[in-house]
Amino acid sequence: MRIFSLFLMLIAASAGAQFYQPPLLNARWHLHTAALECRLIQEIPHLGRVGLVQEAGQPLRFVLHLAPRVEIADASLRVEPAPWQHRFLSGNAYPVSRRGGEKGGRRLEVRGEVADRMLAALYAGHFPVFTLRKPWQGGLSEDRVGVSPVRLWENYDRFQSCRMNLPDFGPRDFENLRFYFLPHQAGLPGKLEGLLPRMVRYLELSGKGGVVVTNATAGVAGREGRLWFQKRFAAIKSTLRRLGLSGSKVTSRSIPGKPMIDLTLFGPEGLLLYHYGRQQKSLRGEQKRRLSLLARYVRDYFPGKVVIHGHSDGARWRSEKTNRALAARWAGRVHDFLVTAGVGLDRIEIRVWGSRKRVASNHSRAGQAKNRRVRIELVGEPVLTAELDQSG
Repeated sequence: MRIFSLFLMLIAASAGAQFYQPPLLNARWHLHTAALECRLIQEIPHLGRVGLVQEAGQPLRFVLHLAPRVEIADASLRVEPAPWQHRFLSGNAYPVSRRGGEKGGRRLEVRGEVADRMLAALYAGHFPVFTLRKPWQGGLSEDRVGVSPVRLWENYDRFQSCRMNLPDFGPRDFENLRFYFLPHQAGLPGKLEGLLPRMVRYLELSGKGGVVVTNATAGVAGREGRLWFQKRFAAIKSTLRRLGLSGSKVTSRSIPGKPMIDLTLFGPEGLLLYHYGRQQKSLRGEQKRRLSLLARYVRDYFPGKVVIHGHSDGARWRSEKTNRALAARWAGRVHDFLVTAGVGLDRIEIRVWGSRKRVASNHSRAGQAKNRRVRIELVGEPVLTAELDQSG
C-alpha cells in the first residue's frame, strides 16, 4: 500500500498538480439497472464520479461527471498499468468530449469502441486515467483522475447481462420525427408503419408518456390541410390502439409537463393553390409562409418536377393577351420565390393558361376571384428513403 501511495505522489509531484482516485482498498462499483438503461458507477472523492453507461439503442459511454467548480480547457484519456504491472505499456491517448453535466457541472466522455476498450481494460485490471488540463496562472495545469478496476468483477456479469437485454431502440430513436406524405395520401408511409410497434414497446418499457401528433403546416394550410392531417392522425391513432397503446395516450395537442413523443406529419395539401387580388402587386405574408413550407417539402422530400400553372380571370375589358401576361406575371412571382427558397431552377416549369381553364363564372366578382390563381402541381415520385427526417 505504501508503494502504491508513493507511486501516486510521484505522479502528482512531477505534474505539479493533483491525482484523484478512490482509495485502493475501498473502491466500489455500484450497479443501477432499468428497462432502458444500465449504469456502473464509481465515486471519485472530492471530484465527482465516473460511470459506464449503456442506454438502449446507443453505444456504450464512459463518463466522468465533474463538480461545477472544476474548470476544464481540454481532456484526454488513456489506459495505464497498476503499479505492479511493470511490463504493461500505456495505450493511446484518446480525446474526450466535453458536455454540460448535472446541476451546472461538466461531463467528460468517450463512447462506442473507445468506451468498450475502457471496460475491457478495467476487467483486465488496468487503470483508465483522465488527464484534465485546467487554466492556472495564465497557463495550463494538469490534474489526473484514475479509475480503479478494484471489485469491478462483483457487478461485471450483471452489467453485461443488463446490456444484452436492452432493446435495440431507445429515447433518442424517437426524437425529431418528421414524416412526409404524398399529396392526398391517407395511408401511412412504410417507415412510419414500421416505427409504430417500436414506439409502443418503448412507451411500455418507460412506463410513462404518450404520443403527440402535430401538423407541420398548422395555421397556414387552411381547411384542406386540416382535413388531410385529421385523416392521417386517425390512421396513426387507430394503428397505435391496435398495437396496444391506449387511445388516451395519443393526442394532437401537447400536454405541458408530460413526457411525450413528438411526431410531426408533413403533407403538401393546402400549399398548392394561391389566389391573387385584382389590384394585388406582390405576394402577401401569408402566401410567403405557405410557399416557404412548400419549398421545404420539395427540398427535403420531393425530388420530382414542380409545375406552376398560371391562370387569370376573363374580365371583359381585358384581351386574352393581357390575361396571359397577368397569369405569367403571377406564375413568375411564385417561381422566383421558390428559387430563392432553395428549389433548383431545373426542377421548376411554368405553364400559362390565361383565362382558358376557369373554375367559376367570370360574370361575377366572386367567380373572377376564384379564377385568378396560381396552381402548383407536383410531378414524379419521391425518393422513399427520404420519408423520415431526423436532422432536427
